[in-house]
Amino acid sequence: MFWPQTHQYLPPPYSGASEGSVQQPPLALGPGEYRVLLCVDVGEAKGAGHRSELLLELQRLHVTHTVRKLHVGDFVWVAQETRPRDPAARPKELVLDHIVERKRLDDLCSSIIDGRFREQKFRLKRCGLGHRVYLVEEHGSADHLSLPESTLLQAVTNTQVIDGFFVKRTADIKESAAYLALLTQGLQRLYQGRTLCSRPWGPSGDPDSRPGSSPDPLCSLLTFNDFNAGAIKNKAQSVREVFARQLMQVRGVSGEKAAAIMDQYGTPASLLAAYDACASPKEQDMLLSTIKCGPLQRNLGPALSRTFSQLYCCYGPLT
Repeated sequence: MFWPQTHQYLPPPYSGASEGSVQQPPLALGPGEYRVLLCVDVGEAKGAGHRSELLLELQRLHVTHTVRKLHVGDFVWVAQETRPRDPAARPKELVLDHIVERKRLDDLCSSIIDGRFREQKFRLKRCGLGHRVYLVEEHGSADHLSLPESTLLQAVTNTQVIDGFFVKRTADIKESAAYLALLTQGLQRLYQGRTLCSRPWGPSGDPDSRPGSSPDPLCSLLTFNDFNAGAIKNKAQSVREVFARQLMQVRGVSGEKAAAIMDQYGTPASLLAAYDACASPKEQDMLLSTIKCGPLQRNLGPALSRTFSQLYCCYGPLT
């Protein structure tokens, strides 16, 4: 198997730089003007000694990588400028359309219990990258986990079928590193010879889905600064973002179901106005029941519709 020959550890080019979102002129990188490298979140680099076992495995596999703070996800890939126009400036970078969240089984258990699991998936969907991978790594015997194996299997299945993530299961950290190495090699081949262009974030905080100046959407990418600044956990949120989080607090409401509701009622005010326009409580109960959700375009259903009607139209406790 061929592995990239350059494998040195690369220091992050943005260390010490401000992560605020500053409007920059469009960036274009032509063939031969960039290299593809793996960015590893600093949380994945912690471990015994100076390098974690994961970083040592990546080095052994000759994977060009850099370690830096990622505000969402554990691994992303960037096209890094190789010949900066200003030699004194830091290399400019565009984030490729792939992101990986790595979870050991014990961490998956704790994230389900404390609620991080749903929040992290929500933030991954909002990060502006289209190809999302959920890397689930075995860790010891399932008998010692805090949740039944059936619960974990259901959570992983939902992540793939309902949330639309690609789920990859690995046996240990060495297999995880080998998978990341294969992804890196594949992306290097995919982007070889392509011209890449930067694209902006939309005015509401969503990544602009338009291809911008690039005729190929695959090559219309966020800058690393915009990607990382846009994913800051505690940044100011738009009404739509808060509304989406509110909807997803209801049991049984996935990101796709919340998005389907918001396609028709983009804000709480518009939903309340629709409820006010209903002629009867029964009509309110059924208002959302026929909204089409997900790839199969199934109805939201009367049960969830009634729950939302109670939530937004009743002053007493839910029944």
